[in-house]
Amino acid sequence: MNKYNSYKNLLSKSYDEAVAYLLLKYGCAEDDYYREKSYQRFLNGEIKNITKGKYSRTSEGLYCHHIDEMKELKISDQSFVKINNIPYAYQKKERLVYCDLIEHAILHVLITKETSQEFGLPGYLVFLKPTIEQWYIDEIVPTPPWMKNCYNKAFLYPEEAVNILQAMQETLGLSYFNSPDEFHEDKRRKIEEYQAIKKRREVEDKERAKRVKEKEKQIFKAKTEQFYRDYPKFEPMNIRFDSPRRKVIAMLYDYTYSDIYKSKKELDVAMKPVIKDDLFKELYVSICNRVDK
Repeated sequence: MNKYNSYKNLLSKSYDEAVAYLLLKYGCAEDDYYREKSYQRFLNGEIKNITKGKYSRTSEGLYCHHIDEMKELKISDQSFVKINNIPYAYQKKERLVYCDLIEHAILHVLITKETSQEFGLPGYLVFLKPTIEQWYIDEIVPTPPWMKNCYNKAFLYPEEAVNILQAMQETLGLSYFNSPDEFHEDKRRKIEEYQAIKKRREVEDKERAKRVKEKEKQIFKAKTEQFYRDYPKFEPMNIRFDSPRRKVIAMLYDYTYSDIYKSKKELDVAMKPVIKDDLFKELYVSICNRVDK
């Protein structure tokens, strides 16, 4: 039986049958996924990360799958371990099975089917299916050595990858492409749609920014006009409503406080509790008094 047909045969099995087949094919794990003492210390909040066991076989191109993913989501994820208080028994070597990328996807499809989508589906849709598409339909060979091992172990030609994904999708009651050409055409269409949406949003963002800028100019103009209606003598002196506080303090010092405070800095400290609007009022009175004199 060739590789593609063996995948089809695995997909036709029940989840328990598929696990038994893979245990026989690749053998049992020789170590637990996580160290038990570390696991318990992590659950108790004593440490931030759990020490892993020596279970990995990525050098052979194999993934490690938790058999009890029929019962819990993301058993290997530390955050899920803590949130869901996942039993350590699920991490024991007796509850691990090895598989290549396609077999791993099939296990998740079977879990999804047998649990009515309660478990299995996120891993298939978010990680496994996209990886198969990228490696074997887009024909993008991964660069990390462990990934390349997994790529070679489960290697399929584009037509075979489409066919096995189509079979997996049908098992879940979902449609899929009939050929690599359909896959690539759909991908091109989605890219074009995304670029069109992106371009439209860029135009909308520019128009929105322009409107905001125009509104800000109108507000600035209105504030300026009101400010000079309140303080007409400020306009020829280039004193604006948004003039820095230090400028107003400096002018107050020159007009009123040079005989009272040793420096503008000392005046600034003394005026800390006073809001700028009140400083403007006092400065205006000082200017008017000097002009009147």
